[in-house]
Amino acid sequence: MEQTPKANRVHIGFFGRCNAGKSTLINMLTDQPVSLVSEVAGTTTDPVSKSMEILPLGPVVITDTAGIDDTTELGTLRMEKTEEVVKKINLAVYVLRTDEDPTADDMHWLGLLKQNNVPIALFINEINAENDIENNKENSIENKRDTSTYVDVHKGLSELATVIGSANFTSKAKRLELLDLLGGLTPLDVEGDQTLLQGLVEEGDTIILVCPIDSAAPKGRLILPQVQTIREILDYKGLALVCQTEELPAMINSLKKPPKMVICDSQAFDRVDELTPDTIPLTSFSILMARFKGKLQDLVAGVEAIKNLKPGSKVLISEGCTHRRQCDDIGTVKIPNLLKKQGYTDLQLEFTSGGAFPKDVSQYDLIIHCGACMLTRREVLRRIECAVVQGTPIVNYGVLIAALHGILERAISPFLSELKG
Repeated sequence: MEQTPKANRVHIGFFGRCNAGKSTLINMLTDQPVSLVSEVAGTTTDPVSKSMEILPLGPVVITDTAGIDDTTELGTLRMEKTEEVVKKINLAVYVLRTDEDPTADDMHWLGLLKQNNVPIALFINEINAENDIENNKENSIENKRDTSTYVDVHKGLSELATVIGSANFTSKAKRLELLDLLGGLTPLDVEGDQTLLQGLVEEGDTIILVCPIDSAAPKGRLILPQVQTIREILDYKGLALVCQTEELPAMINSLKKPPKMVICDSQAFDRVDELTPDTIPLTSFSILMARFKGKLQDLVAGVEAIKNLKPGSKVLISEGCTHRRQCDDIGTVKIPNLLKKQGYTDLQLEFTSGGAFPKDVSQYDLIIHCGACMLTRREVLRRIECAVVQGTPIVNYGVLIAALHGILERAISPFLSELKG
């Protein structure tokens, strides 16, 4: 991979009122004109994102949001977009100004971030502090407050924020100091040191990856889970062998000793199961992703609901990415056809993709989710929790396909000790 995928980066959201200085701060931290800066309230409308590196956090995605006091005609819709950002980020930066007291809106959004367990860096924009002193301007007490006084006056702020920093955001003098404060936070729900193949591969192990190339495969490249798996095998100093489905027997027979494991695309599960000796562990990229991004236990538990599907049952099929649908698209074509083939007919199927995911999932009898390689772990866990709390069973593509082909026990056998724990 040329760069870290967005889904594997730490996501940082910037929040605050209109003209608090969010966009100016982002431009200062990134040292680039990422966000449009203007004195006109409501300049930032939809969330704007920028990828960069912040040590020791590493690769991050910074998202600038609309002012939380946006009173324009589209303000309500923009606040809904901002609320979606809250549910997806791993860290938050909340911006206030020394010349303005925190409002009820500020406290509401700070409380919402706290309620979602998002670590908060409160950065305070020191408005005209130096210029006012030099020019001996007549200012109110509030305008002359330094940051420590500001925080002392509003004691509730220190109870909500994890760290507090201040600067005149038009100056770069404190850029490194603020980056250090931000980099010192512990992000919420990130993979951390966990890896896709943790506990499964050791130095010298041979892993066979079965990657079918059909009309739905991207032209000229492998899909992200396949690339990530190859990279991790190399990181563990293992041997990654790649083939298509029908070439699998020849590859196995060419080896002096059996491979440590076979990992396949879930769409080829049934055929790969037939071609792989029972003595060789088998799983899929989708199931690895379920373990890496979310809670495999909950996704496996959802399998029981498949047996209860009947004509009229409502099923949500959700994908984390957006792409042009092909004639044999897995989510909209192959999985519905597989369900029909297994006798689950006349289901009410609904589809979502990308960032769309219903708040109310209680209406569904089952949720079938993709492997979520394009979503952050935070977002995947949120979706799983949403389903579990509302009592709606949820599975992912790999778990569902393995179950429908009667090979789920084999497909999850490498993780049995984890599932029992």
